[in-house]
Amino acid sequence: MDGTVTGEGAALGALLRSIRLDRGMTQEQLGAATGLSVRSIRDLERGVSCPRVSTLRLLTQTWNLPEAQGAELHRLARSRRDRSRRRLRPGAAE
Repeated sequence: MDGTVTGEGAALGALLRSIRLDRGMTQEQLGAATGLSVRSIRDLERGVSCPRVSTLRLLTQTWNLPEAQGAELHRLARSRRDRSRRRLRPGAAE
């Protein structure tokens, strides 16, 4: 990722932060529960990095999210990855 925050990246980051706060967790506590670094969590929440599918699964399990909320996380991440791929392809039009 190039560090540019897209609409999907910002929405995904805001949702991740909202869920974490709703669960009463600090970034440090989430890191301890998942094995993710605080920097990784911070970057995800700021929308400057896009989580891998395995990271989303880990977060979904850690937070015991309802299926619909987990699906929304995956949808936003997929949209962000697809947009990034289009931007990287030579001659790709937005």
